[in-house]
Amino acid sequence: MHEVFSSIENDPQARRRLESRAAGIKALATWHATRVVQECREACGGAGYLARNRFAALKRDSDVFTTFEGDNHVLLQLVAKGLLTDHATEFEDLDQLGMVRYVTGLAVETVIERTSAHKLLERVRDLLPGGDAWDREAGLLDSEYHLAMVRFREEHMLAGLARRMKRGIQQDEPGEVFSLIQDHVIALARAHVERLVTEAFVDKVRALPEGTEKDALGLLCDLFALSTIEADRAWFMEHGRLTVQRSKAISREVNDLCRKVRPLAVDLVDAWGIPAPVLRAPDLVGPVD
Repeated sequence: MHEVFSSIENDPQARRRLESRAAGIKALATWHATRVVQECREACGGAGYLARNRFAALKRDSDVFTTFEGDNHVLLQLVAKGLLTDHATEFEDLDQLGMVRYVTGLAVETVIERTSAHKLLERVRDLLPGGDAWDREAGLLDSEYHLAMVRFREEHMLAGLARRMKRGIQQDEPGEVFSLIQDHVIALARAHVERLVTEAFVDKVRALPEGTEKDALGLLCDLFALSTIEADRAWFMEHGRLTVQRSKAISREVNDLCRKVRPLAVDLVDAWGIPAPVLRAPDLVGPVD
């Protein structure tokens, strides 16, 4: 935001990208907050209902935030529209050779998915001796694997949405077409934001000096990336990016990462420096001085 608004030149594209990023992150962050508050409330049993432990108030706030400053679904529509605009611009800028390469690339992906050739290779590898050990060596904890997965998902969804829009507009009004493919629109926007967050997380962890802080944040980065893939495993499996065996291995790895993060939880929360009076939850954290 600082770079965009402090720039001497007024760059409409940069402002559009900024608006898109703010909209997408706001939507996913508020939904995430609502889920977190709900899980914490349930984890505390009956104490979670007590007003003095503040879960009810926090839940009310998080519910409001999903709509204030723009309803989350509307904001994700904004994100998707921006992606489609950029996609169309890039497509128009391609020369004849570039166009051929682009279309050929889409065709190759389609053929690969239909034949599931790469699924077959993964399946053969999964059957090799070693089980979990092979999966780890194959890169379940490799950030390049995480990035490749989320980038492929976004690019594939964007290309598919553009094709659906183009086909539909030939028959109906653009607004009508956009309404008919809302599931695809929202999925693309979520995939885009999750890719941005994954890339930013990986970049920050890589830039840290070696030490316990980097190790701890590395665990969280792996956990975020793998849980993101796990949450959308159906899509990755439908498009040939995951086998059943590898999907199960990811779930095992997520559980293992949770166990590793658990002993660090208090230190990770304390790192935010939240003032003690803000906690105000005597039943959960004890009296505050």
